[in-house]
Amino acid sequence: MLKLMIVDDEPILLSGIRDMIDNANTAFTRIMTASDAFEALEMMDYFQPDLLITDIQMPEMDGLELIRQAKMKQVKRFIILSGYDLFSYAQNAIRLQVAEYVLKPIDERYLTDLLKRMAIEVLEQKRSSEDFGELSCSGEGEENNEHIKQLKAFIHANYLKDVSLPAASRYLNLHPVYVGKLFKQETGENFVAYINRLRVEKAKKLVISDTSIPLDKIAACVGFDNSRTFYKVFRKYAGQTPGEYRSIAEGAGKKS
Repeated sequence: MLKLMIVDDEPILLSGIRDMIDNANTAFTRIMTASDAFEALEMMDYFQPDLLITDIQMPEMDGLELIRQAKMKQVKRFIILSGYDLFSYAQNAIRLQVAEYVLKPIDERYLTDLLKRMAIEVLEQKRSSEDFGELSCSGEGEENNEHIKQLKAFIHANYLKDVSLPAASRYLNLHPVYVGKLFKQETGENFVAYINRLRVEKAKKLVISDTSIPLDKIAACVGFDNSRTFYKVFRKYAGQTPGEYRSIAEGAGKKS
């Protein structure tokens, strides 16, 4: 169960952002809101968010100063909201290692994709101290084909979305038939299979990282449109359902 805090001094916008995130079906299931930076800092004493979303322009203490002080409270991930596309703001945000600088009005789809991506980053970091293994792909190692390297990078950056071979081919400015054959030749599997296996490997981590996260939310987090497809694909690549995988992992954890 991931925790999110939203800070904005405009009540209507604060409520709207909260509703937007509630409807986004992400792994951030515990959400708190604050109307100013001081209230947010007080809340952090008992509610330490995995991610802080804050407006940049607020009275008395702005979002940048809030981030500085939140870092001292061990909050590590931040998204800034702003109605101003100013270079000085963006520059300061970069210095503070802010994950994203999002302009208002907020694009709901963009925010949803961003939160899903950040949820995966948070959960993977929570598991980083354990030897959980990395995704191993057929045909990796010394790859001489620069197109395949670029294509894999594109897939890993976009697997949360409805990514397709034609879209990837446009990215490389190559014909889809050529890209498909080249990918199969170099990796040993087709484009769709590679994406599905990547999604399942990511899902495996989420399934056992936090057992309070419903499986349908995990499905959405790793790019599946619906739970039925998620269960089918997970079983194909993992040899068991997500629920069975979680139960076995829980049992192993209790024995150790």
